[in-house]
Amino acid sequence: MREHYSRWLFLLAVARFLGANTVNMAADMLAMGEAAQLIFRGSVPLFTVFFAGMSLALQWWVPYARYANYLKWLALSLFCYAGVMLVADVPWRTLAWRAFVPHISWSEDYLGMLLAVLGTTVSPYLLFSQAEQEVEEGSHDGTQDSSRVQQKDVRQQLKKIRSDILVRTSMSNVCGALILCAAAATLHATHASLTPSGSTREAAQAIAPVAGAYAQPLLGLALLGTALLALPPLAGSAAHAAASSFGWQRGTQRDRRIAAILVLLMAVSTIVALLFGAFGVDPLRACYWSALTNGMTVSPVLILLVLLSARREAVGEMKAHWFTRALCWLATITTCAALAAHVVLQLP
Repeated sequence: MREHYSRWLFLLAVARFLGANTVNMAADMLAMGEAAQLIFRGSVPLFTVFFAGMSLALQWWVPYARYANYLKWLALSLFCYAGVMLVADVPWRTLAWRAFVPHISWSEDYLGMLLAVLGTTVSPYLLFSQAEQEVEEGSHDGTQDSSRVQQKDVRQQLKKIRSDILVRTSMSNVCGALILCAAAATLHATHASLTPSGSTREAAQAIAPVAGAYAQPLLGLALLGTALLALPPLAGSAAHAAASSFGWQRGTQRDRRIAAILVLLMAVSTIVALLFGAFGVDPLRACYWSALTNGMTVSPVLILLVLLSARREAVGEMKAHWFTRALCWLATITTCAALAAHVVLQLP
């Protein structure tokens, strides 16, 4: 983007990315404090600072892949939402029909939630971290410096990357769909007037049909596990994006600068999380507004990326297939349409 578009467009995308990630990390930190309070009782601000420091220490001294293998087991509590689907009164026929023919409501709450879902699905860090990760892996294994090896293995590498992304994206989307359906069958069915940004304790009621009295501790474990898993890629991708805006050459000096930016972002996010708590902002409300902000600002970046993927002088032989570009344009147009409708409703 920096090489093929105006620099101010690239800087605008990076600035939006840093702002969104900072709020997102702050929401995750506050969620960890709230989750620990649900499990252990005590002070939310102290828990927030403790787990933010713990996350930074893990990022600094322990390889992410090593401790992620343990933290991911905390996310098993999310399967409670699948259990809710089995015991709750779910209108399966309506669910199957609306999964393909959604009911669209011309209301601010509906369009706001739609933008939030789109914003958290097309999360800003995903637009940067995957590309940065592939470049880093290529530089470490030496494939970037050997055109012969690249020509020989590029198809195998792309096949592996494609299958990996498809599996992970499918799993995350299935999990998200289960959460949406379980919340609709429980929270919305009993509290139709509940706002999209309800409290954490209210959200725990979505798994109450399965977890019973343990709903809040189980939700706390899910929040702790997912937040600790999310903070490193959020902070790391933001630090890499900031580094890319300066055009620093790859090497030890660049890595040290990225590490300093990461520490700074974690510190700023911790302060923002404490401010959220001081002003009584619930972590789910903060997550909702962070996702809504992402959805409202992601459209220009999507347009630039889809256009860039079709420019052979930018991506060479890895020019995106027309079907892939068509799907990307569909997602981009949907996001732009939802944003336009939301803005119209905001007008007096």
